[in-house]
This record gives sequence, C-alpha cells and structure tokens, in this order.
Amino acid sequence: MKSNEIFIIGGALLAAIVLFKGQATSSAPGSIPFISPFLNMLGKAEAKALDTLGSNIETLQSVKESNLGIAQSILDLERSTADVKISQIQTELDKTQSYIGSQQRIGASTGFSNIAPQGFTAEGLLGKFDRAFNQLSKTWTGEKGPLSGVSVFPDVKLLLTQSNRDIIAQQASYETAQENIGKASEMVQRQQGEIDRLNEEYQTRFGSLSRYG
Repeated sequence: MKSNEIFIIGGALLAAIVLFKGQATSSAPGSIPFISPFLNMLGKAEAKALDTLGSNIETLQSVKESNLGIAQSILDLERSTADVKISQIQTELDKTQSYIGSQQRIGASTGFSNIAPQGFTAEGLLGKFDRAFNQLSKTWTGEKGPLSGVSVFPDVKLLLTQSNRDIIAQQASYETAQENIGKASEMVQRQQGEIDRLNEEYQTRFGSLSRYG
C-alpha cells in the first residue's frame, strides 16, 4: 500500500474517533447506539422482577389464608369435641346437684334425742328396733298386754310403738342423706374439675393456633 493511501485511512479513523467522543460528551446515554439495547434489557428485567415479586406476594397471601382456614377448621373441630365432652359432664353435674338438693330436703327428727340410748346411730337403732319387733311378734300372745307396751331394751325404755319407729326412721333417713350429700359433693368437685381441665387443655393445646396466620 502506498504511503498516501495509509495516511488517508488513518485520517479517516482519527476523525471517526473524535466524532464519537464528541457525541458521547454531548448526547444522553440513551442516544448512544450500542448502550440503548442494554438499557432496554435492564428495563425489561426490572419489570419482570416487579411482576415476580407481585406474584410471590400473592402466593404468600394465598398460603396465609389457607393456613388460617386450616387452623380455624382445627379450632372448630376441637372446640366441638371439647363441648360435647363438657356437655356430657355438665349433664351429670346437674343431676348430682339436683340429687344433693333432694337429700338436703330430708330433715332431722326432732324427737330422736329424747328416745335414743347413748352410742346408737339412728340406722343402728332402727335395725335393733325392727329385729326386736319381728322376733317378739312371732311369739307374742297378748296375755301381758299389747306389744307396743314392750321395750326394746330391758334397762332403757324404748317402747315398740309405731310413733317411736317413725322418729327413728326419720332420723335414719336424715343421717343417710347427710352421708349421701358428702359423697355427692365430692363427685361435684370431680365433675367440675374435669370440666375445668377440658377447658384448660383446649386453651393450652389450641389457643395458639392463630400463629399460623
């Protein structure tokens, strides 16, 4: 190649470089031909990222709502189960309390202390009274008077009369009722304790299921 041709080509390249630098200095980045495609790609990537983020947020919200629904279903089922058990025990508790009320209406005999020997419960004395009456009534002829004039005890006057038996029987019913009340009261405590335990167990096991939301 001749020297004048090399000079012409070199001058053209130098002019192109100077022109390019001038455009880079005075023009916006987006007007530079080879930079614009990269800016377009960056914008598309940013838009895609925002779309993906929105989709992820929707997915998380859907999962959250699903967890809330499952948790609520569990709560409803366990609450229903606990309510059935509590209802059954409450029914028995009501019956027990009603029974206690019926036993409390049985009053003591006002005349028992006037006829009863020392050391006898009403139930024990009633048994003694009935045995004496049954035994004597089999052989009593009435020659010595009516059987109601005979005493249960030889050294303590407790005549075999219907009124005396009624007094003893009333006191025996009262003493039995007091024993029944004591036993039933213990049952009430157990039943109420079981109801409280079921409620506490429900709160302990399922009261924090809201964390799934």
